[in-house]
Amino acid sequence: MKYLFLIVFAIGGLLSSCKKSSTSTSYMNTATITGPNLTVPPCGAAYYIVVHGIVDSEAQFNVLPTGSGIDLTTATFPINVHINWHHNNDDACDSIINALIIDGVRKVD
Repeated sequence: MKYLFLIVFAIGGLLSSCKKSSTSTSYMNTATITGPNLTVPPCGAAYYIVVHGIVDSEAQFNVLPTGSGIDLTTATFPINVHINWHHNNDDACDSIINALIIDGVRKVD
């Protein structure tokens, strides 16, 4: 009986020391989605965004990731967000307009 108590106590100690992994996402930058690009020229994207802390901060993008919870078609601008992103350099136009791919986004309340 004494050994059973020690085994249960040891297993309980091991299980209670396990930590859950963090589910929070860290973001690269804060940004402000300033609104739609109403002209959308041949070298242009659908929306303007200002990425804070980046020297060349005026950029454009076309879509937000699925599940972002932000509907750009009905949104009131400006929208403050946290974002993960990378440059879209698929062609010459993307480099000229500073096109971004938004990898992750969360609205700042």
